[in-house]
Amino acid sequence: MFLGLKVLRLDNSECLTEISDISALHNLEEFSFRKCKNLLTVHDSVGFLNKLKILNFDGCSNLRSFPPIQLPSLELLEFSYCHRLKNFPEILGKMENVESIFLSGTSIEELPDSFLNLTGLHDLVLYEHGMLLRLPSSILMMPNLHCIDVDGYHLLPKQSDKPSSVVSSKVKSLVLTECNLTDESLPIVLKLFPNLTYLNLSMNNFTILPECVKEYHSLRSLILDDCKLLEEIRAIPPNLRCLSTLNCESLTSSSRSMLLNQVLFSFVLFCVVFDFIFYSILYLSKLTSYL
Repeated sequence: MFLGLKVLRLDNSECLTEISDISALHNLEEFSFRKCKNLLTVHDSVGFLNKLKILNFDGCSNLRSFPPIQLPSLELLEFSYCHRLKNFPEILGKMENVESIFLSGTSIEELPDSFLNLTGLHDLVLYEHGMLLRLPSSILMMPNLHCIDVDGYHLLPKQSDKPSSVVSSKVKSLVLTECNLTDESLPIVLKLFPNLTYLNLSMNNFTILPECVKEYHSLRSLILDDCKLLEEIRAIPPNLRCLSTLNCESLTSSSRSMLLNQVLFSFVLFCVVFDFIFYSILYLSKLTSYL
């Protein structure tokens, strides 16, 4: 009777404690269990629905584990606020259609190497205050990963990583707010992301923005708000267009002067270039009128 079912939503079902075998639902495209707070177990068959596009377990606060998945059509995977979920499910085959992963508010401390099978991933979003998170460096080299947004995690390398395996990423937008970055860890993190155009390091614990940032020629926006311990900015990227240091209470007067001078220099340079272009056009127009 239900074999042709494409959408199954059991959101807010407080009495639901388990998901049984649904392997007969071959045509299922959307499977949603949002805020099923008493859900404890999920049958392995959920991980093998070839037509499934949406899998949403947002707010299943008592869910502790999830079976391996091989879902070639999947586009959305949502595990946010599954507070007791400790392990990200193993990805058993290539899944090219998932663009975003949301893991805010989970207990996941490590992403598996099989995470690399999410070859279409564009955005990775993780919010959870005070948690430790180990990221394999290979994840940073995923071919389509352009945005990483991490808030409240203390980032660590995966224990199995070797130094030689750490290579630079193609990520363009990086948000690492309140991630306990220090003077020791910040340069290590920066070296992984040479192609950034947007970088937000707000609410971290480093005291020095290192000189190596001047090597980031693609960086356009740098946000350092509420870095209460930040004392010194040794350099800024040459093509930067936006720099924010709101509530950086410890920033030295010399660093503030350097930033002001840089702004004035950029303004003067703009005026010189503008004047050159303006008078060149004026000269050419006059020359053309004579001819």
